[in-house]
Amino acid sequence: MTISSANRTQANASTEEMLAVDVSDIIWHVGEPTEAPLMTLKGGGLYKKGLNKPEDVPGKMKSEGATEVSYKIIEKDPLSRVVQVNGAVADTTTTTITLDANTNLRVGDTIKNITQPDGEVCLVFAVDSGGADISARRNLGSTSFTVADNDQFRIVGYASKEGGAKASLKSQLAAPRTRYCQIFKRSFGITDTLRNIVLETKAVDAWDEESTQAMVEHKKDIEYSFWMNAAADSSTDSGANTVYTTRGIIKELAGDDYTINCNSPSEGDFFGQISEKIFEYGPARKTLFLDSRGKSIFGDWSRVKQQTKPYDTKYGISIVEIETNHGILELVTCGAFNFFFPDSMKGFGVVLDLDRLVYKHIKNRDSKFEDAIQTPGTDAREAQYITEAGISLRSLKHHKVLKGLA
Repeated sequence: MTISSANRTQANASTEEMLAVDVSDIIWHVGEPTEAPLMTLKGGGLYKKGLNKPEDVPGKMKSEGATEVSYKIIEKDPLSRVVQVNGAVADTTTTTITLDANTNLRVGDTIKNITQPDGEVCLVFAVDSGGADISARRNLGSTSFTVADNDQFRIVGYASKEGGAKASLKSQLAAPRTRYCQIFKRSFGITDTLRNIVLETKAVDAWDEESTQAMVEHKKDIEYSFWMNAAADSSTDSGANTVYTTRGIIKELAGDDYTINCNSPSEGDFFGQISEKIFEYGPARKTLFLDSRGKSIFGDWSRVKQQTKPYDTKYGISIVEIETNHGILELVTCGAFNFFFPDSMKGFGVVLDLDRLVYKHIKNRDSKFEDAIQTPGTDAREAQYITEAGISLRSLKHHKVLKGLA
């Protein structure tokens, strides 16, 4: 902990360029323009000029309590209906087809080739115990024998014989993902000497300055971890004590299924093909967090200039909306992307369905202010902000990572 022994200037009392106030009973305050937009949208107190107390602003993000450090995310209806062929397939009426991985196929499923223009339809009559090899009757309805390596089949439906047995059991839920609540702490303090000098001279209150700035930094600690952490993990420190970390959103969305490589798109490309992929799943309103380069790209497009309008100003940050062919995007600048990515990754964005993003905190351990934590006899006042929380990203197909906007 750094204990301040000198006043800072009034100009940097807070990131909002307002008078510092004792925020110990407020914890969250919204309005950091780009530094912590995700946590700003969680809601909190918004300072406005002329007000002695902040205005309470409800969040756009859901918040849920947890009773344990570890919590699980269970997807509803996440099963993929698409399987991919691995290797050559013989053009015979009954054929063994090797697939890339274990699948959700059942005996009795009908599947259609969605890679080839002829779209052959097959009937699955055997599935091995691992699910990666199937036996199928080919060419249903006189569709052509056309299956090649890496072709994809989509499950059409189920066909049972008269009086047949029940279909094989398949869980409708994916394997749960385990996540952890991470303990965040931000401590600060000032010497008793400084406290008394302030009282005697009526100078700017150093304690209020320290508490305001510490709260902002605490908020950024959480924001950056929720975006950038590598994985949900439990590790040990030098004393063999267990330390838990939450999984970052970007790591959660790693992989081709959730990534759109934009390849410096034209305005027409974005409003057509890319927006189509963004809104393939989920609601027709989502939030796009952008680095500064990505925001500049949108600002250069004439169609965006015509459609862009302020959507929501109550959070103290700039949120504008644009209407695409497939849905409405709320644009928000995210400073974390500027700070953590090299120039080669400029033009980066993440699309989130905020209805499927949950701030998960330990019950009675959401953000708190703890005062007087100094060791007895210390000639100082010390305090800390503490939060024990994680991020829960649900229905992964609703969200997308955008690369190469610039």
